Amino acid sequence: MDTRITELLEEIKKAIDKAATTGDKYQFIDPVFDLTDELEQCETPFDAVRPILELIESSPNIDFGGPGPLGSFMEKFYHEGYEEELVASLKRKPTEYTIALMFRIIADKKNPNLSEYKHLLKTLDCTSEIDTFWLDEIAKL
Repeated sequence: MDTRITELLEEIKKAIDKAATTGDKYQFIDPVFDLTDELEQCETPFDAVRPILELIESSPNIDFGGPGPLGSFMEKFYHEGYEEELVASLKRKPTEYTIALMFRIIADKKNPNLSEYKHLLKTLDCTSEIDTFWLDEIAKL
């Protein structure tokens, strides 16, 4: 992975930690918009998608925004590998944020994997950690 991507991911991690410590989501959101802008300028920005999802998995209680800087960055790779990385993340450790990101994907009724994605959400093993809002949304699928 590009050294600059690694440095930017470390800065994103610091912003997540600061938001977790202060309880202020803007300690994360504001600086990370600039960091994701920098990620986009890297030679292989897609290389950051899996590590970003792993950061999200390790900090499930952070309000990352809707979709916020990370979701906006990753969605630039829709139909270019993002969905596969999100599916892998949901299988590893589903979070409310990654569930919300998948709901954004299944809003595309023309997506050829729509039924697979709905099935994945319905079979997630996460009921104790996910807010009832998302559990209700999943039950409606």
